Amino acid sequence: MISTSSYNAFKSDKYGVYSISGDRGVDAGYDGKCYPDLAPKRGFWKEWKNNIGKVSFEENTKFYIQEYWNQVLFKLDPEKVFRELDDSILLCYESNMEFCHRHIVAAWFELLLEVSVREIKADGYKIEEVSKPEYIKEYLEEIIRNSVNMRNFNSLRAWYLFEKAEKLEAKACELEEKIGECYDDYRQAACFLRCDADMAEDEYLLRMKQKQLIKK
Repeated sequence: MISTSSYNAFKSDKYGVYSISGDRGVDAGYDGKCYPDLAPKRGFWKEWKNNIGKVSFEENTKFYIQEYWNQVLFKLDPEKVFRELDDSILLCYESNMEFCHRHIVAAWFELLLEVSVREIKADGYKIEEVSKPEYIKEYLEEIIRNSVNMRNFNSLRAWYLFEKAEKLEAKACELEEKIGECYDDYRQAACFLRCDADMAEDEYLLRMKQKQLIKK
């Protein structure tokens, strides 16, 4: 399980933490582990910062999320990142209800891996779940859908699994051409991923149907 918090709200040395800030938490006096791959790029961060008050909050926020997706998240595998950070808390500066890239990371995990990522505060061993801005997940979902070929899938999880299968199949072809040996294990893994994608799509459509029935 991964959770998120701010440096100010996480007053505990009882749990594993990682800074994902661009400055590695220096201004907060943080000197622990860091995961720089999730830090925002300075260029779009500065542009977003300079645009505060000059354009609407929604436009500026979507700009930041779009660039964070293009320049950071799209280049990473969420399953690999989740494995490397599992059982830890990801830290950044902003308070729980402020816009922050850690909330984008949480939404990324939730949308593509279908896991729950809590925003928390802590004092010693005591941990409390707190609210986080839900619009960030909505914005990220919209941005991903508009940025990629969804391959006729409705589920982002299904799209992600299918893309993994395509990359694995391509890798098998590349290695077979280069080395001259069959990589049937890669192709079999790709087949399983496609089956998982179909299952994820079916589950997503069922959830959407149930939500529509509840609304009625």
